[in-house]
Amino acid sequence: MKKNGVLLALLIATVLICAAGTSGADEFLRERARNLYEVQDYRGAYALFERLLAEKPDDGEALDYSAWCLRYFGDWKSADERFRRALDAPSGALISWLYVGLGETLLGAGDERGARESFQEAIDSAPDDLELVLRSLKGMAWASAFLGDREGYERALSTAREKDAEYASAIEADVEPVLEERVLIAAEVGESEEEEGIVVLDSQERQAKIFEEEILAEELDELIAEKLAGERGAAATEVEDEEETPTVEDEEETPKVKEEPSEELGVKTPEQTPEKPKVEPADEKPEPKKHPAEKPSPEKPAEVKLHSSIWGVRVGEPLEQELDRAESELGRIDREGVAGAHGVINYPFVPTDNPFPAYVQAEAASTYFNVEGYRGNILKVHGAIKTRALTNTLEWKNRTFGSMVEEFSREHGKPIILKDHGIFFEAAWLLPETRVLWLFVDAGLDGACQVQMSYVDRRIQAGHLIGILK
Repeated sequence: MKKNGVLLALLIATVLICAAGTSGADEFLRERARNLYEVQDYRGAYALFERLLAEKPDDGEALDYSAWCLRYFGDWKSADERFRRALDAPSGALISWLYVGLGETLLGAGDERGARESFQEAIDSAPDDLELVLRSLKGMAWASAFLGDREGYERALSTAREKDAEYASAIEADVEPVLEERVLIAAEVGESEEEEGIVVLDSQERQAKIFEEEILAEELDELIAEKLAGERGAAATEVEDEEETPTVEDEEETPKVKEEPSEELGVKTPEQTPEKPKVEPADEKPEPKKHPAEKPSPEKPAEVKLHSSIWGVRVGEPLEQELDRAESELGRIDREGVAGAHGVINYPFVPTDNPFPAYVQAEAASTYFNVEGYRGNILKVHGAIKTRALTNTLEWKNRTFGSMVEEFSREHGKPIILKDHGIFFEAAWLLPETRVLWLFVDAGLDGACQVQMSYVDRRIQAGHLIGILK
């Protein structure tokens, strides 16, 4: 009995030690994730919070932080779902700030009315938190301005002025031009479009949908037809290789006749006019072909044309060999990789030269670059800058986007996509080597803006978007 008691005590001690070790590991992971979030490495932080959520799906803090990461990615649908999960979590997050995050996400998704409701929920849940109240009122002013709702805008601004007159004046100076523009647009559009449902998409889904509808509708058909033709050609080649090549003697004994019902076309059938096989003179008789017949190599190493490099990386090339090459030249690529959505793997790196315009770099608080791999190939190279807090957030977003569009258009021509989504703008250009350049500029209620540039391989994205949308 005593022996059993000792064994039980040892077992309990072992379990407690293991539990303590696991808890310690989780806390270390959590601390690392928080630190990455603070330095605005949102993809790195997101990956670590995802690991915590894999162990504990209702971890309120991990849900909260990861939801904000998704918002900064521009993945509105995933951020919406994550904020709502955090609101239902038992603990670990401030409910009031979750409503702020949800409201900002809904602004990005184009649901301005839903955003205003969420900001009101935030104020109602923490009326004494001045920072939260002011940011929520700013969000309500933005939402009303995007809707062209002057009354709602004036109401939010008036309440903000009671709390902080200087803060309200900054909002007014920044938002008034937007309101004026949207009031005119609302008057032209009328009420017909206001009742349409809001379709919330993530960044990849949104780009895939736009890409499919506006660019690749015909190209996708061509790509699929090309793929099917290639498969049929390969199958036919295999059959041809398997068949025995007839000799001339065989042809003399049994001439081949094409068996087709040709009478309807007014052509005599082989039975009516038998065809005498041709026999080559003995001295000119060719040697029988060797089996299998020689075919030109589809790809000779000397003739392979590599893509030109973007920021030191060649988009569209095989992933591993290109990472090896880029790593030897750049020396700063994280080969571990971070899993993303829809089968994409992210590999952070640092280009030799920062490709963002000087006027964007001048306001930068953090900079992030990554390579995206999809099914063994490089789908995209991506760069993002998050600015410091600005007093004229919307004005800076508009001006910066306009300047960058003008610069890229001088080099690449008119953009094939140019869209205003309220708190963010996006544009795209078709480039040589089946590439697309995407530009994304987004404004946040914290006063910061994000500028993102992506060079994407159009053919790899075609297969990628088929996987997303179908």
